[in-house]
Amino acid sequence: MLFLIRLFFVTCVTVLLSLTAIYPEVGESNLLSVNLQEAEVIGITNSVILQSLKDRREVFKMVATEKWRNYLPRVGVSYFGLKNNNVNQTDTQYNDIRLQLNQLIYDGGENSLEIESAKLQELLNQEDWKITKEKIALDIRKAYLKVLTNDLKLMIVKKAFDRTVAQVSDSQKENEYGFATELQKLDSESKIREIELLYLRANSSKRQSEIDLKKNLNLPLEIPLELKESLLLDFMILPPAFKDKDIASAVDNKPEMKKSNIAIENLRTRKEITENYWKPKVYLGSYYGQNINGALPVKNDVYGFSLSFQTQIGSTTNQSSANYGMQTDGTGIQRIPGFGPQFVGRGENAFNSSTLNLFDDLSYSRKIYEGKIALSDAIRNKQLLETTIQAEAFKSREKVLEAWQILRISNSKFYISYETWKTIQAKSKTGFVRPSDLLAAELELLKSVEEISNSISGYVESVMELSFATGIDVDRWRFYEMKKGEGNSVLTELLFNEQFFPKKKIKDEGIKKQDALQKKDKVSDPKKPAYEYYLEKSK
Repeated sequence: MLFLIRLFFVTCVTVLLSLTAIYPEVGESNLLSVNLQEAEVIGITNSVILQSLKDRREVFKMVATEKWRNYLPRVGVSYFGLKNNNVNQTDTQYNDIRLQLNQLIYDGGENSLEIESAKLQELLNQEDWKITKEKIALDIRKAYLKVLTNDLKLMIVKKAFDRTVAQVSDSQKENEYGFATELQKLDSESKIREIELLYLRANSSKRQSEIDLKKNLNLPLEIPLELKESLLLDFMILPPAFKDKDIASAVDNKPEMKKSNIAIENLRTRKEITENYWKPKVYLGSYYGQNINGALPVKNDVYGFSLSFQTQIGSTTNQSSANYGMQTDGTGIQRIPGFGPQFVGRGENAFNSSTLNLFDDLSYSRKIYEGKIALSDAIRNKQLLETTIQAEAFKSREKVLEAWQILRISNSKFYISYETWKTIQAKSKTGFVRPSDLLAAELELLKSVEEISNSISGYVESVMELSFATGIDVDRWRFYEMKKGEGNSVLTELLFNEQFFPKKKIKDEGIKKQDALQKKDKVSDPKKPAYEYYLEKSK
């Protein structure tokens, strides 16, 4: 009982340590706080497919080890016993114990080719692991980015929705005093419902994106998740600058191409094995033991040697062997394949045997032909793969350029709607703007916020897909950088607007006050060079 208690305690400690290693920053509140890099590590660690591929790698190592074993002599111990108690005949008894060795001398290089094929299959498994890992990492990055985007949209829409609810009373007073027509009433009501709808959609989208991220990370859905980065504050967007050699080098960088080359080499090896069917295999054998014409123990020494050949001509196979043995005393038994046991006396004894199996292997020609077809298909598939990879790389480049132009236009549209909103807000203080006009400006601003958020996310995602398509790391492209508090989007203008986000509530919105103030000093003027990428007037 004490042993079971100790075992249970050790198991619990091990599980807790494993969870601590896999899920960083999981405290008493059970909140999992991760950045993008940590999310990738968790997703890759928890991937069932990657773990399966990793386990299969050991199988190919074992196959190579098995093939290496063929170069070593095969050792065996044999016992042969015979006892006859026949009526009206002399009783006989015979016992024989031998140590046997059999060594491969020549096989036409087949075993070395089998070892090479096993190593190539292991390399294929490694490339499969890399390909799967890159796909999983891309899915995690996109899911992570989607959560950041929806989190940003929800934060802004929620703030606008709360302010809209506060403005409803003003709109009702306007209706009571008759300052608004029935059409204006309906229009205001429609805009309020539309803002409410934006809030509901943003809230639902965030929850769904969090579920998708947890699914990609293979995490239980009940674990609360918090992301350390902010799409607005931590992503520095940079203009795309391509070099043709970078796109052209995609063929060399992609693990799919490496896998294709390895597959072709493996098929060449398998083809060579089948085409070498005609090469003979030579084995050298020997034995040493003792026998006796009576009951155990044995005492008469016996030893011998053998040379065996296995050949194939077309579909006909042949097995031949030459055997030499020495019986030092007494009477022994030679076990001749195909002829049964033969008694031999003291001294030297030898026998030769050869068996010709006519049309024994009719499949040899089919195997050779199938090997040629498989190799030809692999070469053609490689050529098709090269074209596909290049096409995907160039298409990804076009998507990045398109996403950049969309981002520039979205920033310009946001800038216009933001300036309009500020003008309406300033006029509202003087009482010259109706609540319905405030709602209209608020709604247009929210639509532009949603559009620019999607544009930022779309541009970053297109760069991620470009990295996947070309096999070049995101950091080498330098089309965006993740730096804490260094985000350069024009959308930060709204974040630091005191009417939209009061300073005292910045921290409540999940933004550190110190970082926010530093960020405001950097981007408070939209005419700074940091925005020359965005505004259409600077084209």
